[in-house]
Amino acid sequence: MARITAQADKTWMSKAAFYAMLAPALILLMSTTYPFLSGIYTSLTNQKLYIPASKFVGLNNYINLFETPLFWNGLANTLTYAGAALAIQLPLGLAFAILLDVPGRLQSFFRSAVVLPLLVPPVVAGLIWKTMMHPQSGVLNWLLAQVGIEPLSWLTSPSTAMMSIILIDTWLFTPLATIILLAGLQSVSGEVVEAARIDGADAWQVIRYVKLPLLAPYLLLVALFRVSDSLKSLEIIYSTTKGGPLDATRTLHVMAYEEAYRWSSLGRAMTIVFVLWLVCYTISGALLAFWQKQEAKNRGL
Repeated sequence: MARITAQADKTWMSKAAFYAMLAPALILLMSTTYPFLSGIYTSLTNQKLYIPASKFVGLNNYINLFETPLFWNGLANTLTYAGAALAIQLPLGLAFAILLDVPGRLQSFFRSAVVLPLLVPPVVAGLIWKTMMHPQSGVLNWLLAQVGIEPLSWLTSPSTAMMSIILIDTWLFTPLATIILLAGLQSVSGEVVEAARIDGADAWQVIRYVKLPLLAPYLLLVALFRVSDSLKSLEIIYSTTKGGPLDATRTLHVMAYEEAYRWSSLGRAMTIVFVLWLVCYTISGALLAFWQKQEAKNRGL
């Protein structure tokens, strides 16, 4: 009898320990999935801040959104912004990382200086560059005039507004790419580089055939960070153009922000947010799939 009681106590203790260890994981899972599921439900309603009760409208918000020309313009602007940011900042960050990896007396100074833009909040960076890009009193047009180039309208013209905010984004976030890629270069074994040089490789061949292949995971990491951040960019755009002029810089995130805080339409805002999430998820998944395919190819699978 005592033996049976002891075995029952042991079984109860094992179950209690199992549930005690499972509880934190369940709490974490619920805390992450509940807001997500709540957002999906909100996107299926006509919820507005000034209406006490909301009504379930199914997919009407999504259908109405896809029938709006402004949505497709916003989607094109979002993809243009993210694609240009990645196409510029990835090679630029790689070039800076290679330069900062070269030993020299000023190496420490330049490595410290390159992180300075990252310390500036995006809203502040937007306001700084907005002042610099002022058509009449901005320093950029003054510099262009010194070399005989006609002044640009920068943020106030539909033809140059997107280019201008991409320029601000590049100034602000290229250092992030530089730091990550510099860490990758620092992780390359000196023995591998030395072996390549003994085999007759010059500096360019060491970078091209030794360092760049080993940097592939870091390049993918930078691409993931910059694509996801650029797709969700709001502070730079809203502090400089607010989506204008003539919707030239109105991205999906700007549209969602205005639906929520300007028009108080949480249902429509959440609809745009989830379309943006789907775009971000699809592109990130494609990048990861491409990486896994390359890894399998390199392993000969």
